[in-house]
Amino acid sequence: MTEQAVREALLAVNDPHIPVSIESMGMLRAVTISENGVVDVELAIPCLACPGVSMLKQSVRDAVSGLDGVSKVNVLEGWHHDWTTQSIEPDARQLMRRFGIQV
Repeated sequence: MTEQAVREALLAVNDPHIPVSIESMGMLRAVTISENGVVDVELAIPCLACPGVSMLKQSVRDAVSGLDGVSKVNVLEGWHHDWTTQSIEPDARQLMRRFGIQV
């Protein structure tokens, strides 16, 4: 169990509103793994009242809990992290523009 393995699993988790990974959206901020297999995933949520947060958190749990050695997954909302559109990776920006989303 490594941080890299967790991050690779999370590449399959998209923003609940658009088909762009949470990594590419700049939402994935930290992964911490304890010795007993508890994985903490910290996310920067772009919108305080985002209706997709519960779905997003469950998608993260589902993606990580299937990894060998994981005993529990905690998804933490990192409100202390600033998220702006500058957090979005360039490739994700291009994809979003193709879907008509201006960033």
